[in-house]
Amino acid sequence: MSDIFRADLYKIRKSRSVRVCLIVSFILGILMSIMYHIAWQELNRTMEETRMMIEGMGDYSGIVMEAIDILPSDDLWSYINISMCDLNVLYIAAVVIGIFVGSEYSMGTIRNSLTRGFSRSSVFFSKLISAAIIMVITVFVYVVGSAVPGVVLFGFSAKISAGDILLCLALYLLLFLAAAAFYTMLAVMSRKTGYAIALAIIIPIVVAAIINVIKIGNQDFGNISRFWLFETITNTQKLVKSGEAYIPAVSGAVYLTLSAAAGLFVFRKQSVS
Repeated sequence: MSDIFRADLYKIRKSRSVRVCLIVSFILGILMSIMYHIAWQELNRTMEETRMMIEGMGDYSGIVMEAIDILPSDDLWSYINISMCDLNVLYIAAVVIGIFVGSEYSMGTIRNSLTRGFSRSSVFFSKLISAAIIMVITVFVYVVGSAVPGVVLFGFSAKISAGDILLCLALYLLLFLAAAAFYTMLAVMSRKTGYAIALAIIIPIVVAAIINVIKIGNQDFGNISRFWLFETITNTQKLVKSGEAYIPAVSGAVYLTLSAAAGLFVFRKQSVS
């Protein structure tokens, strides 16, 4: 497996799509951080009016409050946290992973690897680990971009304990690895770059819309929906602060395991031409 993995790492280093998406991640991180800061300042100026408006929304108020809860406050960690939980970075990573894995099918390099004697398990796990590396690098660049305005405005500061920060970072890492496995699974199942990217973006949006509709009529469903991978990512810090860190831990471990197992199963069974 080491030979094929080294080849995949070389492809990542030379990939134009990876470089472009990393540049986009950095710039978007800065822009989103500035926009969140403006939104937070405006919210503070109109807090009473905002509170009355939300209270008048009835069943929709909970959804609105969840959105407001992720807005950063006046410390650097808030900007780092929001960059990891606003899901924009996942869409960027989904594009890169979809291109990286999907193009292997269209260019015939997967078939070439198999004909050279590499096992299907080695080929799949090489792609999976490469996708995880792409995910981590993309998130890191996005976080650095998002942290720039925070450092300028507030220096190095945080309103939660160092222990909670470390726990959040560990859980985010696990969840992002699970997301990478999820995207790899979709790319293997679809075998086409366009389909892989479309499914990776559409599925979280559709599932989130369904969850929000159900939660309007059944508030108890929110306890279940917290285990949906992409909602877990959004609520990670909130869960840590409420003493429910087991939720992102379980969610990340389950999605990572199931996605990897499903992707490997499909890859072993599919014909590669």
